[in-house]
Amino acid sequence: YHYPPKNDRYRCTTESSPPLLVKAHGGPTSCASTAYDPSIQFWTSRGFSVLDVDYSGSTGYGKDYRRRLRRRWGVADVDDVCAGAAFLAQRGLADPQRSCIDGRSAGGFTVLGALTFRDVFRAGTSSYGIGDLTALAGDTHKFESRYLDGLVGRYPEEEELYRQRSPIEHV
Repeated sequence: YHYPPKNDRYRCTTESSPPLLVKAHGGPTSCASTAYDPSIQFWTSRGFSVLDVDYSGSTGYGKDYRRRLRRRWGVADVDDVCAGAAFLAQRGLADPQRSCIDGRSAGGFTVLGALTFRDVFRAGTSSYGIGDLTALAGDTHKFESRYLDGLVGRYPEEEELYRQRSPIEHV
């Protein structure tokens, strides 16, 4: 969902395109919401463009869309948030030199992946994000103990894949 800047009394920039904040939801199979969110209004009222992305695997679009994240967490979600930012920049709706991203939990993992593996965003905030998939796989609670098998691959059999997608392994 794209929310352009909206405040006739305030502009945070003199450039033609506004800065951009991309939001990556948690889950990772959750979804963005169209309900009132004061944090989105905060940024748009201060001259930012906000993009709240329902990346591949988000719920609400049917099974095929949800399955797009299968074994591709850390790839498909990162591709989608980066593509969303590029889309807005190409249309002059956001300044690619002033693009940032934020997310919490699984969304924080998407943030860290986007900052580590792509050159799209200038800054990011990962709130309690996942930086090490092997640590998550080895220390998660019983309820989600096999959840990562479908999102990344079987652990520990495919541990190398977990390391490849873990941002902490690339700093």
